[in-house]
Amino acid sequence: MNQEIFNKLSLLLQGQVPEEIGVDDLVSDDERRLADLLNELFTNVREVHSFIVPLSQGQLNGIRLPQPRNFFSSPFKELHSRLVHLTWQANQVAQGDYNQRIDFMGDFSDAFNAMIVSLDRNEKDLKIKIAELKAALSRISQLEGILPICSRCKKIRQEGTDPREQNSWEPVESFITAKTLAMFSHGLCPECMAALYGDSEKW
Repeated sequence: MNQEIFNKLSLLLQGQVPEEIGVDDLVSDDERRLADLLNELFTNVREVHSFIVPLSQGQLNGIRLPQPRNFFSSPFKELHSRLVHLTWQANQVAQGDYNQRIDFMGDFSDAFNAMIVSLDRNEKDLKIKIAELKAALSRISQLEGILPICSRCKKIRQEGTDPREQNSWEPVESFITAKTLAMFSHGLCPECMAALYGDSEKW
């Protein structure tokens, strides 16, 4: 009996869960009580081991919880409960609920809460940028296709207007300014400068 107990406790200290001690052949009441206590210990350790191995691998659903009388498992059951709730909160954040906060996991709580604050701020900044881009796009029309332009004065005829009406034509600067964000500054090219003011050496 003593050798069997020694062997099984040695296995337990090596991280293995030994089989229960047979009690049918035991005569002494003390030996039976000792065997029953050790068997209960082995059962509790087996339950905890079966519970924490999948838990350490991130499996939260479908795990068989240890019996309530197994006091060794209490911290792990509490951890399991908190991880289940944390998973739910993470799913809420993924759906855009940035009001989620945790305060029950020490340093991890600080990191998790800081991440949510950062996500919330980044999404708000992104929405502002999107709104600014939409506003800019609403003011810009893409210039494409064939533009009817006067070959002499270079005015552009407004789309859908009568080419025989003078008010259908507008200066190219006005047309482009109305369609884009471009602005104009005016000057004179050398050819026009010479045509207006004569020899370039004089200006």
